[in-house]
Amino acid sequence: MSRPPFPSGWSSIPLSLKNLTLANSLPVGQSFLWHRHAIASSTPGSPTEEFSRAVDNPPRVVCLRQSPSHLYYAAVHPNEHDALADQRKGITKDWVNDYFQLKAHPELERMYDDWRARDPELFGKVEVNERAVGVRVLRQDPWEFITSTNNHIPRITSLLHRFSQSFSPPLLTLHNPDNDGETTYHLFPTPTALPTKLEALLRSMGFGYRASFIESSLQTLEEEFKEGIEAGLLRWRNQDVDTVREKLVALKGVGRKVADCVMLMCMDKPSLIPIDTHVAAIAARHPAFPSRLRNKPMSKQVYDETQQFLLDRWGPMGGWCQAVMFAADLPEPKSKVKVVKTKVESSLTVKRKLEDVSPTLNLKRTRSATRLELKQTRTIVTEDVKMEE
Repeated sequence: MSRPPFPSGWSSIPLSLKNLTLANSLPVGQSFLWHRHAIASSTPGSPTEEFSRAVDNPPRVVCLRQSPSHLYYAAVHPNEHDALADQRKGITKDWVNDYFQLKAHPELERMYDDWRARDPELFGKVEVNERAVGVRVLRQDPWEFITSTNNHIPRITSLLHRFSQSFSPPLLTLHNPDNDGETTYHLFPTPTALPTKLEALLRSMGFGYRASFIESSLQTLEEEFKEGIEAGLLRWRNQDVDTVREKLVALKGVGRKVADCVMLMCMDKPSLIPIDTHVAAIAARHPAFPSRLRNKPMSKQVYDETQQFLLDRWGPMGGWCQAVMFAADLPEPKSKVKVVKTKVESSLTVKRKLEDVSPTLNLKRTRSATRLELKQTRTIVTEDVKMEE
């Protein structure tokens, strides 16, 4: 199958890069199932890359491209009936607006101005560089996000794609937009698609000790939501922060920071500011930051007081401000061309095309130290990958 012709077969939303920059919002540790492909730019200002992934209700592949003035989107359906229904009802348009919170928070530039006014001593002095422009917090599926915690971004990405391929049948296959190879898309598996005994399977796929976290969380959530995990998690959006946090930290392997990430990115709690050692170091640069909290190991008291200190200065959208500050604090990328051969743990042999994933933020999302490694890597290579345990 192929994508619709661009731009005639695509829809668009007038949107500046300051209001949303895909490259600063998608591949930076929020969502992990997007495929990223470079595309040839025929005219100045036309899109130079595409992001695509499978989404449900109805099952389809959503493709996104961006110019300085517009966000372009197209949906590829496995059947004509769903494609016509999508066009008639505007299903994918509504999904794009909801996922990027474009209607809930339509003026991101004004939010930046508000943070500068609220916090002139820290945010007001930050240089909003190209990696910190148009950073939006995504509104994600809680079930998918909960399974992605506690690992480095490249590894999470690899594991979640393998997870989807193992427990969700192929949805459709598209030729890549650079006309070099093709990509088969899989929906993220629903809880009901997973076997009850899951840990051994996940360990064989490379999840390591985190395999037990996912199996245990699945069992806990099944007991919590007799009517269905996905619908039950969405209802948590309407509950207060303390109630939801208590339920989240009851899941094996989920601590305070991960719980706050889930609530910020999935449950409409934009004021929550997840704290790790990197964010604590950013807070410590504020001249009013309490000296008794500086250079202290993370504890409940340090976490709570640091979070409250930043919330007092960044206001009700503090979680979004943290995402921008984090992006602005990244080191300058180093440009280099490198061929990457990926060793993937499994017992299968596959042939695949490694995609352009630059720049890649290597971020360990744990409750302890956040480790950063920014790589500018340009990879377009086809290889046979032998998956070994």
